[in-house]
This record gives sequence, structure tokens and C-alpha cells, in this order.
Amino acid sequence: MTVALPAVLLAGNVPLMQQLFPPVPLIEQVQNMPLLMTAVLLYCLAAAYLALWRAAPDFRAFRNLGIFFAMVAVTQTFQYFGGKAIYGSLRALVSGMLVAAAGEAMRVPRRRWTWLFWPIYLFVSIAVWFPRWTFVTEWPVLASEVPLAILIVQGLRRKSARDRLIAAAFLFYWFVRLTLSNSFQRLTGMNNYTSVGGWRWQYSISIPLLAIVTLAILARDLLRDRREKERMAAELEAGRAVQQVLIPEEIPTIPGFNIQSVYKPFGEVGGDFFQVLPVKSGGGAGGVLAIIGDVSGKGMPAAMTVSLLVGTVRTLAHYTQSPGEILTAMNQRMMARSSGGFTTCLVLRADPNGTLTIANAGHLAPYLDGKELPLENGAPLGLDPKAAYAESTFKLGRSRQVTLLTDGVVEARNPDKELFGFERAAAVSTDSAESIARAAQHFGQEDDITVLTVAFAS
Repeated sequence: MTVALPAVLLAGNVPLMQQLFPPVPLIEQVQNMPLLMTAVLLYCLAAAYLALWRAAPDFRAFRNLGIFFAMVAVTQTFQYFGGKAIYGSLRALVSGMLVAAAGEAMRVPRRRWTWLFWPIYLFVSIAVWFPRWTFVTEWPVLASEVPLAILIVQGLRRKSARDRLIAAAFLFYWFVRLTLSNSFQRLTGMNNYTSVGGWRWQYSISIPLLAIVTLAILARDLLRDRREKERMAAELEAGRAVQQVLIPEEIPTIPGFNIQSVYKPFGEVGGDFFQVLPVKSGGGAGGVLAIIGDVSGKGMPAAMTVSLLVGTVRTLAHYTQSPGEILTAMNQRMMARSSGGFTTCLVLRADPNGTLTIANAGHLAPYLDGKELPLENGAPLGLDPKAAYAESTFKLGRSRQVTLLTDGVVEARNPDKELFGFERAAAVSTDSAESIARAAQHFGQEDDITVLTVAFAS
């Protein structure tokens, strides 16, 4: 039985480099000079793509297109120097890389089916080294035209103008690429080049044009993306600045009470807020007014809503210490200014005699002795202009602690997607504010965490 060997192993007396690169007549080298010029241009363009990908790793289209154009440049280099076997092998792989790069550039979803064509590309990349299999050289080009055409149609149907422009560029190259196949040339009788001044300008010159057009489109898209991210970062920073001003840095010292607070922001500017204000109760003795809440949404809009509510609370505290009246006034202010959002809020007043008066607008109930206090729950602020907020009264004994918190505690989630939950929150509610916040944070913080505790001094 005889085994077919690669062509480079058949001529044992011929040096390997001469086998890989048979001598090319000088006249042919001069005629094909545009091929080498195109390869050099593609090397530069590939370097530009890869440099942009390094600067913006989230733009994977730069990486795929950079690799594709670099492979094309290497392929054309071998073609110019006469390395037919290497040229055929690389050309097969380039066909597959073209489909992958086009799909990524046009952001076509669900394109894994294109990998079904890779066995053809890989087979041909090996088969071309054997003389009896050189007839398969054109298979990758013809096979890749099918998935490329499907991706182009999908790209042209996308809503993004950027994707449609790139699809149009690949459509132009798709038509030009047909002229590069031997099958098309035999069918039409036309050459794959145009002679100008003794130089053969092959139609593969369309590849640098494709590279330049897609580079311009993607670079413009990158600039827009970065400007938008800079705008969002500036907005985020402004929101954080507003929120930090509104979150009390220090809790006021109120005789007869031990008050602790912890605020742990998470990622974007959230909507958590709290206030602790000293108030005068009956007989002139000092009490505590504690407000805690959570504004729906993120970013600057949430921060501005927090600013509105905190300003309202600070103003109202001079005229009334009734939790129900405070929530009613805050709701009216939200209805007048809100743009569709809502806010959960709880207002608690602790009097020196141990009386707790609480009104709730859809917020988490506070904990006392490890149990939720049974409150009458009103609608969140900003949803119902006629909402009423009933007050509930409890008695707080000496050295006992009432704990207020936001949903960032109960909605903390561990890597197994398990919630911290109400049971764990109740179990740790008798701990210090710092311990409660740290427990939720270590469990798996996914939102702002705010904990506020109020206790009678022993």
C-alpha cells in the first residue's frame, strides 16, 4: 500500500525553502507588486485594529477583524513569493475567519451554526499539501460564501445603522470575492485582475477598502461609546456627590438614646437615604425622629429624588413630629415632582418615655427583639395622591433596640443565588448596625445597604 506524501517531501534533493517558495520570474514579481503593496497596507491596518482592541477590550470586533486582516496579509505575502501550498492552506483558514469576523462586526446574534463549516476549512488547509488533492483549493471560498451571505442579510435587517453600514461593506466585498474564485473565472472568462501600467491590480484590493471602511465605522462607534460612558461616569460621580452630602456623616448625640447607623453603597448611585433628627417632645424632653427609605431607580434621578425628600423632611421636622403627617406631606411632594418613580419610607419617633410612634409607606418593617413589628402599611410615596398613613404605637423598654434597614440587607445574595432573607435579617437584628451590615455584605451585597438602630440607654 502506498501513502500519498505532501509535495514538499517528494523532491528530496531540492532545498526545503525552494520547495516552499519556487523561484518566481522577475517579470512576474514586478507585475504582482500591487499584491505586496496590498499586504503591507493590510499589516498596518491589522495593527491598527489590534491596537484599538487593546485600548478597548470590550470591542471584540477589533480583535476578530485585526486577526482576519493580519491573516490575509500573510496569505498575500506567501502568494507573492510563490508559496502556493502555504497560500492555499492559509486561504482556507482565512475563509473561516472571514465569516467569524463579519458576524462579530455586524453583531449578528446566534451565529454558532457557522462553525459547522470549519471542518471544510480545516480539511482543505491540510489537503492542499498533497498534489492529488489540489482540486479542493476553491472549496473554502465557495463554502464560506453561503454563511457570509446569510450573515450579511441578517446584518442588513438589524435596527442599528452602524450594523447595516458594516453589512453593506461586507456585501460589496462578497460580490467582489466571487471574482477571485477559479470557478467564476472559468464561467465568465474574465481575469481576477486589471492591468494598469504593467502592474496587475487584483480585485483583492477590495480587502483594504473593506478594512478602511469598517475601521472608520467601528472607530466612530467606539468614540460614541466612550463619550456616552464618560457622560454616565460624570453623572454617576455627581449623583454620588449629592448622595454623600445628603447621607449624615455623624449622628447627632441625643441624651437617653444610643443611635447607630451604617451606609454601604454598592456600584451605581442608589436610592437609599436616612435621617436622624432630634425633636422636642411633651414637657420639653428630647426625642428622636428617624427616617429611612429607598427611592426606586439608580443614578442621578434617584439622587435628585433623595435630595427632594431629605429637604422635605428637614423642613417638616420644624412644624410637626407626627410620622403620619410627615409621610403624607412627603407623598404630596413626590406626586408633584415625581416622573413615574416611587419611594418606600418609614418614619419613627421615639419619645423619652419609651413610646415608639411609627408610620410606614411600603418599607420593610422594623425589628424589635428579633421580630418584625406589626405595622399598618401604607402605599409607597409617589403612587397615590390620596394615600393615608396610619400610625402604630409600641413601647420600647430600657436597653432594648429597634432596628431599621433597607432591602439591600434581605436581598443580599450568595454565589448559590440564595437570598439573605427575612429570617436571617431577624436573627441578626439585635446585633449592632455595623455587624448587621457586615453580615449582609459578606453574604453577597447586590444593592445599597443601610442599617439604623435606636436603643434606650441603659
